[in-house]
Amino acid sequence: MAITIPDIVPYLLASLGLLFLWQLHSLQVRAGRIRAVDIWNRSGIRLFLHVTPEDSHACAACREVNTTAFLPQVVASMKFGPLTKPCTNPSGCRCLMVGLHGSWPEALRLQGQLMRQAGRVCLSSKEMTQLLDGALASTTTSDQISIAVLEAIRAESSNPDVAIKRYRFVIDHAQADRDLAFVVPAYLRLSELLEQFGRKDEALAVADQFLKAYGDQKKHPHGPTEEQRSLMSLRVTRLLTSLQRDPPK
Repeated sequence: MAITIPDIVPYLLASLGLLFLWQLHSLQVRAGRIRAVDIWNRSGIRLFLHVTPEDSHACAACREVNTTAFLPQVVASMKFGPLTKPCTNPSGCRCLMVGLHGSWPEALRLQGQLMRQAGRVCLSSKEMTQLLDGALASTTTSDQISIAVLEAIRAESSNPDVAIKRYRFVIDHAQADRDLAFVVPAYLRLSELLEQFGRKDEALAVADQFLKAYGDQKKHPHGPTEEQRSLMSLRVTRLLTSLQRDPPK
């Protein structure tokens, strides 16, 4: 009697084979025998830094993983999550994952350290300063926007004028696809900083510029969420009311 094999069986076997190969590849990567190749390798991203503004609004979960570096293959894992606990910031999580080509000496040393430590390393304040100082001293331009984002986030509490200048730089100069992802966060942080330090007319100008760029209902590749768009609309209303009540001298 002939045995009839359902048409779906070859597809199931092929899927199981692919899953087996993926697991084998994952084991080889973790063992260090081969190097993972993913979308970030093709774009030249060699490491990621997870950062959050260092101010009183940062929750414990975000502070815990601030200035943590990751290898791209770790970030690409389906199980990856930078936070060990949920963010509790009532205004929403402000953390950013910043990719770097990392071709200067300090970044290359960090990549070696990451490979020896399972692809995750938490940097001290001193180590983070050395990494950024090395980037600024190098001649590479591929990480210019990413470095500006990292500088701005770190400077918010200690040197807000520097943070404001760096956020403006990101908004004005981001062009590459990976850099455009930081424009909306830069708008949000810049307008909040300006309002926080009493520069209300400048904050209003930034918020207006944001709404002109993203205020329509069209979907932008790196556009804001509805919550972020609403946040800026509310900021405009609040600033207009404040400026009408107490105009700048």
